[in-house]
Amino acid sequence: MLPESKYELNSLLGMLNENQKYKIVLHGHTNGNAAGKLLTMGESKNFFEISPDVKKGVGTARDLSRERAEVIREWLIAQGISGDRMEVKAWGGKRMVHDKNSEHARKNVRVEVEVVED
Repeated sequence: MLPESKYELNSLLGMLNENQKYKIVLHGHTNGNAAGKLLTMGESKNFFEISPDVKKGVGTARDLSRERAEVIREWLIAQGISGDRMEVKAWGGKRMVHDKNSEHARKNVRVEVEVVED
């Protein structure tokens, strides 16, 4: 995750701690549907920088979008949020907000958080 994501993640954490009935769905997205390089955390709990424990491979866009959302889920679990309160959905490049070749294409690379009440 990007270090600049900490503010949003801490806000999400605070909201989940204050509202114990809330559950979330983490929607992972990519910029297009091409397969590509995939980095996974492995056993590392260093969420904001690449460590030697990172595993490298190749995966589909859907795999990448799932991994992106799973990292946020794992971070929230490490902060004390129950995994039962979270669901991950991987969309790959099916729900892009900009054309994959546009100057704003980087905004397709994201995880959206949907808050649902129990």
